[in-house]
Amino acid sequence: MIPPNICKDPIVQGIIGSLIAGFLTIGIVEFNKYWRLYLFNLKFKKLFGIYDEEKIHLVLPALSVRQDVLNLLHTSNLQGNQYPLVKYGGSFIKSSKLLAYADTIALKYILEIVSKVFGTKSKIVTDEDLQNRLDLSFVAFGGSNFYCSYVLGQTNNRFYNFNGNSIISKTNLNSSFQINQTYDYGLILKYRHINFPDKTWIIVAGLGESGTRGASWFLSKNWKQISDRYNDKEFGLVVRVDHGIDNSAIEVHSTT
Repeated sequence: MIPPNICKDPIVQGIIGSLIAGFLTIGIVEFNKYWRLYLFNLKFKKLFGIYDEEKIHLVLPALSVRQDVLNLLHTSNLQGNQYPLVKYGGSFIKSSKLLAYADTIALKYILEIVSKVFGTKSKIVTDEDLQNRLDLSFVAFGGSNFYCSYVLGQTNNRFYNFNGNSIISKTNLNSSFQINQTYDYGLILKYRHINFPDKTWIIVAGLGESGTRGASWFLSKNWKQISDRYNDKEFGLVVRVDHGIDNSAIEVHSTT
């Protein structure tokens, strides 16, 4: 117990006051950190879904070299005709499965924000690995992805479709976005399957080399605003991207 006469000492009072102010400051700073983290996670869950202990799957399309192309190469007299791929630097290689460069760049953009929430809990897989499973939540990249084709083909897809070199609005057929010499286009969809309403599917795809990449960049930079705008609802939006410039992506259409 501190003697009363010591407590009345101005120096001691100053020390005690400083300690109290210090503890209050630390408490406010820590509470502010916790509150900002809580809001961050809340916005993330509204957009990407609730995962708890479940891993979030980031799904890339698995690609293969066409067999007729392989046959043509194998019967040619070209050097290294058993190796259909060339590595940076000129080395010939072969692989039974491939990943598209644009899709892996798109994955990188989303992985940066997912890692802040899930750390190492995110799981990178291919659509082939999942063998067409529907009972899980994921972000799927690329127009060639099984899950992109699946969602666009559903009768309750009220958002968009691919039609040749164009993205067509399902709600307004006059809203069409065709790639050209200047622009590529990408789309972002949030969809829930009727059989698995507690699972959230995010589709990031596009037309042209920059379509998927630009859509993914746009989502990675604007996901908080998108979360606030749509909350937990399904939605679709289209972005326009300058060729080769992912961070030029701007929104040009949306629907719910």
